[in-house]
Formats: sequence, C-alpha cells, structure tokens
Amino acid sequence: MTRDHLTAAAFAEGEALARPVPAAAFARPEGATEAQHAFDGVLVLAGAKLETSDDRVLGYFVMGGRPERFPAVDLDFTSLEGELLPVVRGLIRRPDDSSYWDIMVGPGALWSEAEDRGRSRAAFPFQLSNDRENDSHHGLATFLFDDESVSDVIIEVVTETEPDHLPEAFDLWGRVPAQRAPIEADGLPAAHAARKAERAQEHAYRPIEDLAGTVGVDLVDALYEGVGSDTEVASGLVMDDVIYATDVRTRHGSFPYPRAMRFGLWSATKAAFGTTALLRLAKHLGPEVADTRIRDVVEVKADHDGWDKVTIRDCLNMASGIGTNGRNAEPIDIYADNLTEPNFAQAAPEEVACYRAYQAWYAARSLQDKLDRAFACPSYPWGPGEVARYRDQDLFMAGVAMDAVWKRERGPGADLFAMVANEVYAPIGIQYADMNRTLEDGDALGVPLTAFGLYLGLDDVAKLGRLLTDGGRHDGEQLLEPTLLSSCLDGAFEKGFPSGTFTAEQREVCYHLAYWQLPMKTRSGRDVRIPSMRGYGGQIIQPLWNGITCFRFGHDQPSQDDRYDSLKLPRIADALRPL
Repeated sequence: MTRDHLTAAAFAEGEALARPVPAAAFARPEGATEAQHAFDGVLVLAGAKLETSDDRVLGYFVMGGRPERFPAVDLDFTSLEGELLPVVRGLIRRPDDSSYWDIMVGPGALWSEAEDRGRSRAAFPFQLSNDRENDSHHGLATFLFDDESVSDVIIEVVTETEPDHLPEAFDLWGRVPAQRAPIEADGLPAAHAARKAERAQEHAYRPIEDLAGTVGVDLVDALYEGVGSDTEVASGLVMDDVIYATDVRTRHGSFPYPRAMRFGLWSATKAAFGTTALLRLAKHLGPEVADTRIRDVVEVKADHDGWDKVTIRDCLNMASGIGTNGRNAEPIDIYADNLTEPNFAQAAPEEVACYRAYQAWYAARSLQDKLDRAFACPSYPWGPGEVARYRDQDLFMAGVAMDAVWKRERGPGADLFAMVANEVYAPIGIQYADMNRTLEDGDALGVPLTAFGLYLGLDDVAKLGRLLTDGGRHDGEQLLEPTLLSSCLDGAFEKGFPSGTFTAEQREVCYHLAYWQLPMKTRSGRDVRIPSMRGYGGQIIQPLWNGITCFRFGHDQPSQDDRYDSLKLPRIADALRPL
C-alpha cells in the first residue's frame, strides 16, 4: 500500500501542514499489518497553536481561553487487541488554562505500515468542548511510535454540533509536540475489562440504506434532502438493538470512529438528563416529588413573590410564570423570552433587557451566581402552570431543586448527576456519559446545568431509548417511575402546553416535561404526538412507543432549527412498525 496523505515524512519535525487531509487518513488502511509495538504509556501533549479555516476563532474568548490552542494535556493509553484505548474516557476539564477546551478521548487503532520505517502507527478520535457550552468539536489525531520514542501528533478538528459563542463551522489542524512517559500499570486491567464489557454491549451497526427495500427508497432519500441536509452530521434509528445510521459526515469525508463520538446535546439534555432525573427521583420518592415547590428546597432571593408556588413540574414544563420579555399571554409564543442570539443586543429596549439577562445568567460560573441571575428576572402577570415560555433558567432551576431534594434525602454528599449515572445510565450500559456543571471554587463539585451540558454517543442514545420505550424497565427492574414516563411518551394527542410553533403541515407543537410533542398523522390515519428531545443546532432524540428510537445530530444555524422536518425519521419508524 502507498499513502497519499500523512506519509512517514509528514511526521518529520517542523514540517508545516498546509490544510486538513481526508479523514480516512486517520484510519487503518487495507494492507496494514498488526502494530509492531504496544503502547502502554502516557502521551504528553504540549499546548500548541493550530491553524484554522476561520480567523474569528483566534484570540481569547469570553468563556475563557483561546480556541485555536490545542490544550496541553497528559493522555493515558493502553493497547488492547488492535485498539489504542484511553484509560480516562470522560471529560478532562480545562487541562490547560490558556486553552478554551475541555477534551474527551475515545478508542482508536494501532497498526503498522511498511513505509513507516519500523515504527508503528496510532490514531484516536477526540472531542473538544467548553465547560459552559455544549457544542462538541470532533477531531482526529495520529502519531508514529516505537518502544521508546513518539513523533509529533498530527491533529484535525473536522465537524461539530452547533456552537453558540464560536463561529458556526470551522476546521482546526496542525502539529502538536509530544513525549511519552511511563504509565501506572495498576489501572490497566480494569480499563481492559471495561472496554471488553462495552464491546459486548455494543449494538449492531448498519447503514440506514439497508431499510430502503423495507420502507421505500423515498423515505430514506428524504433524509438527505431539504433544510438541514447540508448541516447534518448523522441521523438514523434504533430498532431491535440495531443502529441504522447515515454516514457520519465531516467536511473531509466520513468520520472513521463513529461509535467513539460523544455528541454535545444542548437542550436535548433537558429531557435526556433532566426528565430522566425526575423519573428516577420519583421512583425513589413517588411521582408527587414533581410537585415539590422550588422555594421549599432552594433559598429564593427574588424581590417578588412569583416563585412562591412554582414547582419542579412547572419548570420542566417551561411554565414557571417567571420571565423578562413577552409579557402578553396572547398570541401564544413559547420563544417570546428566548432572546439569546446576538442580534437582540441591538433590538427594542425590552428585548435588549431580556438578551442581557440571559447572557448574564449564561456566563455566570457558580451555583450562587446563576441563582442570583435567575432570581433577578421578574414574574409574569399570570402564575405558574399557565403559559409556556422557553427558558434555560427554568430547567436549570428544576435541576437545582432536584439536586437539593436528593441531598435532603441522602445527605450533603449526594449528587443528582451521580444518581442518574449510577442508577440509570450505568445499569443499561452507558458507561461514559458526562455533563457540564456550575463552576465552583476549589474542589467543590458544581450542580449539573440540566438545561444543557450532556454528552452521549450513538450506543448511549440507543440504550437510553430502549429503556424509555420499555417503560423504564431494564432486566426486570423498574428504574424509572412509569406514570410520569408514560405521560411523556404515550403518543396521546391531547397533552402539553401549546407552543405557537408548527410543523411543516401547520399543526401546532406542544411542550410537556421537557419533551416537544410533535403532531403527526400516521400511515393508518391516527393523530399522534411524537415525543422529541430537541437541542440547539438540530440535536434530536425521539423514543417512540413502538420500540424504535430516532436520532439526529447536526450543526444547523439558528434560523433553520424550526425549519428542519423533525418527522422524517418517525415516518420511517411508522412504516417499519405502525405507530
């Protein structure tokens, strides 16, 4: 075999990289042989400035650090049956204060090529993210090594879920100086065992085109057409423990390690974590925990009484009755208080005030700072449980209250995310879910942001979807409270708060317990609601009562969020197994 890209000469010290290369150059090619060397060690990466396709990412950003700087970080790796396996699989948080990024690393590959002059080759995928945002920037890394030395590491960042504070789409690439250090061997057997268990639980993985002969080519072709088709990273569905997915597309070809990707979900976190946390908490304490008043578990410091009757349920319904803009209940407009885009900084005075209130809350680091910003918002003329207004602050407050309830039940060391991770995610096989939290001084653990911040992979989505569509049961154990869960997923048409937003068929979407409820007429003529977790930039998870879970990840621009046809995959699911 002869390489066109990333030849051995490309790793020569100091040689410049003019542009990104095809993503396939980071995968083991046909004709390669098993690696001549094992890699059990620490890859010590120096911080390095990368090249970029967009000069707007250069410099220090408001959320802290420089986006063009790959972080200085030590990555522990071990070899396992042809894989380069990272020992730490969760978020490595701000390893380099000069860089904008957290980093998360997935399993890669080891192999040998004849032209590498006796050295072996390694590659691994990674995600970059920021501790106060929820976009995930997906990258690839590769290097040459032998028993003693390691080359520089060649880096590319080639796709992303939609950023908020950064430009919408950009590449990063370059060379990162590296060294190799010894690793503590004690933890390697556990890492090997965990990876083998993870492999055993992986779903079968097939191209979604395999379904074309069953459901009709037109339904599958529609996935590649219309609004969002050029900004989609991947979409598909899970049926009978098989993931049927489109190619995972980047600006430089198919991503070679799709199962290793952890996607930043943005507001799909609200249901994937927030509602799931309520369902697990309700399994412990009963469904009435949803009606816990915020003021009974959180010290409210607002200068009005609008919070007096607000419950966890109200916050998950986006119906707290708290808000800065859109003070008329009619016409219905769920987004009237969701003025988060920069164009609102130069709008009408009340819109500017709403934008500034949100950005101040968003940028606040600590729990107390975020609470102070949330309590600074006034209340609406109506009370809680009356009108839906989409506000990240409401879901954040639901998470704070649920965390407080759990601490009251189990002690001050209890943590809401740990409860969900240990009691829901881990039993169903989700091992490496992680999410962003408030940022506290010292070693204090922040509370989950809940409104956004969760990172899940394709297999994670499949496993969570299976739990939800199975009524919250796993291996005979009821993990989630069933009545509240059923109210989210049963497809009943009359449910939720009207949103004032509509599908392409001009049918109104509703909102219920952090799930968007999309109206759809099935092939049999039934009117149903499709429960949908939806996040900024086109992140969608749809667990359906017929046992199929649909998913989609992308980097849609904000103007396209509500124009994307979110019923494309449910139509396929309905054709496969009537809803």
